[in-house]
Amino acid sequence: MRKVTAKVITGIKKSETPTAKDGDAKQYAIADVLEPKYAISHLLEMKEMSTILPQCVEAYKQNIVGFGYQLKYKNDETKNNETPDMIAEWNRVESALKYMHMEKSFISVLKDVIDDRETCGNGYIEVIRNGKREVVELEKIEDASTIRTTKKGEAVDVTYYRDGQKFKRKKKFRRYVQIVNGLKEVWFKEFGDPRIMDYRTGKFDDKTPIEYQANEILHLKIGNGAYGVPRWISALMDMYGSRNASELNYRYFKQGRHLPAAILIKNGRLTEDSEAALVEYASSVEGQENAHKFLLLEAEALEGENTLGLEKEKASVDIEIKSLAEILQRDALFVNYGEDNRKKVQSSFRLPDLYTGYSKDFNRATAETAMIITEQQVFVPERKALSFLINNLILANYELKYVEVELKNPDISNPTDVATILGALNGIGAVAINDTRELLGNVLGKQLENFDDERANLPTALLNQGSGLPGLFLKSADGQANLIGVLKDLRDLLEEQRSG
Repeated sequence: MRKVTAKVITGIKKSETPTAKDGDAKQYAIADVLEPKYAISHLLEMKEMSTILPQCVEAYKQNIVGFGYQLKYKNDETKNNETPDMIAEWNRVESALKYMHMEKSFISVLKDVIDDRETCGNGYIEVIRNGKREVVELEKIEDASTIRTTKKGEAVDVTYYRDGQKFKRKKKFRRYVQIVNGLKEVWFKEFGDPRIMDYRTGKFDDKTPIEYQANEILHLKIGNGAYGVPRWISALMDMYGSRNASELNYRYFKQGRHLPAAILIKNGRLTEDSEAALVEYASSVEGQENAHKFLLLEAEALEGENTLGLEKEKASVDIEIKSLAEILQRDALFVNYGEDNRKKVQSSFRLPDLYTGYSKDFNRATAETAMIITEQQVFVPERKALSFLINNLILANYELKYVEVELKNPDISNPTDVATILGALNGIGAVAINDTRELLGNVLGKQLENFDDERANLPTALLNQGSGLPGLFLKSADGQANLIGVLKDLRDLLEEQRSG
């Protein structure tokens, strides 16, 4: 009996997960430098490997800071009573933010650092101050994987500013070091550290010449450790699995995965031409080259002897093609697996499908609800945290008393609903003419200023009662107050009094 042997055919090498230390760990084995739990360079690469991570990161960038910022007075009541000091502080902050970076806007710098923070958990901004210790320039560190931090040192006295007042506290600071391609190390102070550091050695020395004094790093991270951890880290293996599934599908369409069929020949053998045709078919590098071809097999019967051995006869040839489709990989294998993994990553960012391009199951009502909930639960808290950082850290040494910076929220209100509510309120005289200016401006596509006359801020019921204007409310056919008529009458009245 012939001996039958079997062996296991191995596939591709397993993908390495970024749980190991970076390959550059040796060059950072200096002083008291700490190594991150995950290889930062591998985490950054996941953005190129994943089919959902880029969309989630982009959604965070655009919705946290993408609507811009605005200056506002801390006390809204002071807006109509501006003093020279208030105006000067407003102009100073406006100019500072405008020139924080000479090639990018302030918002663009924030977008870049949020990109790194959401991708690998860490975003670094190099901070440059002037002689007054005011922040005058922000520069995002290009490669977050090149930065390492140390343990916290001894506590030092730090001055904090809140609403123009000074407070002193004790705080421990870290140091940061950057090494690129094994070249010389460059040291940075942690943001807010008042001491003077030599960027060549990382040591604090008050006698360091100004040209060798280290800048500061503002570390935006997710979590409270020395290094941040991306919010999607729990879905790491799912992302790798989706990538491997995509590669498996690609190899199937590119090369094929199993034998499509077995050709069984009884009492015969293939002709040389048929065998050559099959070899050519199986050897084709590109599977697409075999599309729409026909296979013709020709076989030769084997000669055999009859039972008496007296004469030779031709045996009948039987060719059977046995399909092996049941063991073939199906088209787009792991579709459900990939979809489940996408939802896991997306859930770690707490984003609905609407924000990542998967919006086929949304209608107007569900879309508006998803936007409102996501704003309340995700983006508004992020904007508030970043606004606090801008006002109380980046602009701290400006000692602001009157002005603060606020990241803008999107306008997700429905104009139709607002108009309906205003119409109902106007029916009882609860709407002032200035209450409708913003809505009217949105309809007309331009910004409309409020009327300066104080009466334009009074509800129409009070205005009508106090002025004795019988024609203020124009009635529509159904007897209800006509909002357009009210607006026209008030506008004409105010303009006549102003001109008179």
